[in-house]
Amino acid sequence: MTNEFLQDTTSISIEPGLRRASITDAWNTPFGAPNGGYALALMVRAAMDELEVGRPAALAISYLSSPKPGMEAAIRIRPIKLGNRVQTVDVLLEQQDKPVLHLVANFLRNHEGVSHELGAAPELPAPESCLDPKTTGLTPPGIFDRLDQRWPAAPGWALGEPNGDPHAEIWLKLIDDQEIDWPALAMLCDASPPPVLELGNHVSMTVQLTVHLHRLPPAGGWVASRMFTKHVVDGMHEEEVELWDEDGNLLAQSRQLAILLS
Repeated sequence: MTNEFLQDTTSISIEPGLRRASITDAWNTPFGAPNGGYALALMVRAAMDELEVGRPAALAISYLSSPKPGMEAAIRIRPIKLGNRVQTVDVLLEQQDKPVLHLVANFLRNHEGVSHELGAAPELPAPESCLDPKTTGLTPPGIFDRLDQRWPAAPGWALGEPNGDPHAEIWLKLIDDQEIDWPALAMLCDASPPPVLELGNHVSMTVQLTVHLHRLPPAGGWVASRMFTKHVVDGMHEEEVELWDEDGNLLAQSRQLAILLS
């Protein structure tokens, strides 16, 4: 079985520090632009393939403009500091010689330490008893064709009746049970409809996204995603995401700043 996600996020080495990638439209959002999580995964995998840096731990990406699907991209990778435990790498994605995405990534190697979990995983119904949005026409083509999602119920925004509560908890995974590796886990932090849609008919565009990756592989096939927004100020809003596995282990967290365009 082809690992479509791996294929679509793999770049080719041109020379040391420079890789070439094809930006596919297979991971487009409903607005015709590649999903930000897909673009992040492409850059993370490029850094991992270029340098012996270990596994990603903290990622901070700025979206300078939207990547153009169907167009090649250059990915420039520059190590900032390669320490014994933490490696910091600068990654720049360009199209037509213009900067599009800028990532500062921290990687870990040879690291083990104490763990304390003070949070709690979402309490969701079993995936098989939840709604598959693909059967309802609620998800447009693009990235939603590349994911399996299960919703406890149809969200208000999807029914044309936003409920005023920008909070959502759902199940998700890659289609065909493709492996969730570190780049895929980063992508899943930004792969679902934003809960701010429950505040009205808004279009939201990410300005900056920070992702913390904690553990793999996930127990079970599904990942539980908790997403929420608490603050909207002058047309800007934050969105926080937690990803948990089926055994209640925290896999990743993210926080983004986004702008409402309507």
